[in-house]
Amino acid sequence: MGLRYKMIGGGKMIEVKLKKIIEERGISQKQLAEMTSIRPNAISEIVNNQRSTINREHLAVICKALEITNMNEIFEIK
Repeated sequence: MGLRYKMIGGGKMIEVKLKKIIEERGISQKQLAEMTSIRPNAISEIVNNQRSTINREHLAVICKALEITNMNEIFEIK
């Protein structure tokens, strides 16, 4: 399992909350991959916080598919 948080400046960390979102909505990673046309491996890496960067286009497609309009829904700074 990958890192849950990614470090940013000032000792802060960003958590991608996509796993919680898809679980709450009853959507599998495979279904999200199909909804977004993003490779299943890429979805898995994002969901499991294994990526140090996230493609902005991927983020936009994921947010559109999940009807997320506020970035605070998908990211949390701790």
